[in-house]
Amino acid sequence: MQTTERYTLADLEKWRETTRDIEPPIRLGVLGDPVAHSLSPQMQNAALRACKIDMQYARFHIRANELRLALLFLHKFDFIGINLTVPHKIAALAQVDEADESASRCGAVNTIRLRN
Repeated sequence: MQTTERYTLADLEKWRETTRDIEPPIRLGVLGDPVAHSLSPQMQNAALRACKIDMQYARFHIRANELRLALLFLHKFDFIGINLTVPHKIAALAQVDEADESASRCGAVNTIRLRN
């Protein structure tokens, strides 16, 4: 089943149960508050399908006070990376282990690559 939903921190807390019937698996996403307006899932999922990459990209409605915990859950569940929209771009810089020079210079991040 493809996803067009918005997920929350509550969904991440029970991620395996929440996404049990979703194929291909969700391994990428955008975090924001608000996030419903984001067209990233449509664009990214079209590209993933065109390239025959077996994963999905989804929206996550994450409030500012939930960012740190959300990032921990995403890492735990083997997400590859996420994009950030407001209000997380500045706050996320303090949550990453390393940042490239341009992110450090502007004091914000747009994309986080998650690694094991």
